[in-house]
Amino acid sequence: MFSSVRNFLSRHKRKFIISGVIVGGSVLALRYAQRKLREFQEEQAREFLEKTRRLQHFESTERTCNQTIMGLAPSVFEEINRILSTDDILEQLRKKPENKKELWEEMKVISFARLTTMVYASSILVVTLRIQLNLVGGYLYRDTTKTTSPEMSVTADIQQMYLALIQHFLRDGLKDLSRLIEGKVRHIMKEYDLKKKLTIGDIEQIFWSIQMAVNNDPQNPNSHLAKYVFPEDVNGNDTLIRLFTETLDLLESEEVSNLCTNNICRGFSVVVDFLVRYYTEPNGKRNGMNLAEDIPSTSKEQLNKIFDINSVESPLAKLIPIVNGLASKHFSESSKPQSLATSLVILFVVSDKIKILGANVYEVFNQ
Repeated sequence: MFSSVRNFLSRHKRKFIISGVIVGGSVLALRYAQRKLREFQEEQAREFLEKTRRLQHFESTERTCNQTIMGLAPSVFEEINRILSTDDILEQLRKKPENKKELWEEMKVISFARLTTMVYASSILVVTLRIQLNLVGGYLYRDTTKTTSPEMSVTADIQQMYLALIQHFLRDGLKDLSRLIEGKVRHIMKEYDLKKKLTIGDIEQIFWSIQMAVNNDPQNPNSHLAKYVFPEDVNGNDTLIRLFTETLDLLESEEVSNLCTNNICRGFSVVVDFLVRYYTEPNGKRNGMNLAEDIPSTSKEQLNKIFDINSVESPLAKLIPIVNGLASKHFSESSKPQSLATSLVILFVVSDKIKILGANVYEVFNQ
């Protein structure tokens, strides 16, 4: 019996060896495949958790950014109203002085300059804070997920010093911006007599001329954003200086310059929409509400279907109080209807292009 078994094994030895190799190889391959599958599944789970964690942190950064913008905006508009104030002019006009025409001419310049400054300042504030908060947010996320030397980590003190850099915009930047815009407005508005009747198309042309004049200036804020929001240099450790330098590069980039230019065009469109209401109600009233306190709920295109709005004219002298009123209305998130200042900031805060900019900055600096 044993002899026959031995003979059988001897005759089929090659087959058994090949079969053993095949079976053993299959088992090993199966185990290897199972291990690789587990590793793949674990890697996928880690990547999913990482993406979820990063998304949650980014969304938290965005909420913080929006809250910071809304919290700082009132101070920006208050400073603009202080720099380009018409209170003294109005007080003198109430006394019916002999130089009444000269005062109205000055009121014309200051009113349009203040309105224009509001548009530019709103864009600058939103773009700068979006970049700053997402840049520091990216670094903070990186610090929590990767090993970073203590000297290069973004501590709470460094965050505070870095974010406080925008205070330069409130102290000096707004003064420089207002001075630049006032000069352009004064040059352009001298061509418009107080008695000149203007259509809404003429108003658009005025704002377009102002925008072009500012764009052609060597100190154009759209392409020299950093000059207005940050001091020339900062003193601090290497991390703060690195954050400052990287932010300067972003603020001076062509992408940000083009974005700011687009913002200004959209901002002036909102201003014109507010003024459209005056042209639809010659007395500047609608449902007993002053135009300067109302927000347009009907777009210019919709109103054009009702009547030819471009055929309606109004003397510049009558438009000046409206323009002055729009610029004087305080920023308030909760007021209904919204003021022009509030509408401008919200317009830029919800802008898809600005959101994409923030997301790109966050993604680059959390690597």
